[in-house]
Amino acid sequence: MKAKIKITTIQTDYKGKSIFERMAEELAITDTFSDMDESGTVETQLTGDIKLSNGIYTLFYEESEASGMDGVKTELVFNEATPKEVSLARTGEVNSTMYFNEGKRHICVYNTGIMPFEICIYTRSVDNRLIDEGYLEIVYIIEIKGTCAQKTVLRMEAYKI
Repeated sequence: MKAKIKITTIQTDYKGKSIFERMAEELAITDTFSDMDESGTVETQLTGDIKLSNGIYTLFYEESEASGMDGVKTELVFNEATPKEVSLARTGEVNSTMYFNEGKRHICVYNTGIMPFEICIYTRSVDNRLIDEGYLEIVYIIEIKGTCAQKTVLRMEAYKI
């Protein structure tokens, strides 16, 4: 079934802190991020496909030029019984699978086509109402090979057309 998809990502860099330091602060539910530099917001509107079969929700779409991954195919999947566990797989010039599970840390491999590298993702929160309300928000902290952490808020709206 065809879907209209709006994706907003807000990325914020943490000054001089590793993911371990940020995780400790995040776990303390600290919402005052005075040591952050906002890197930017990207908003894209796409057309994709939605499939719900046997309790598995799948959203397929092709990335746009605005995301910097033009032509990369993305698949977002979750089980409606566990909506706070979401995987996002990309294939094409960029290949990666990121797993978001509220309150958990995961190591993923991100392949840019030039070389693969590990990223660490700590998922702070998952607000998944895609099935009923067409809305998903994932807030996570990402670290690339020990460098400073970056907070990302991924918001997605998906409506059947």
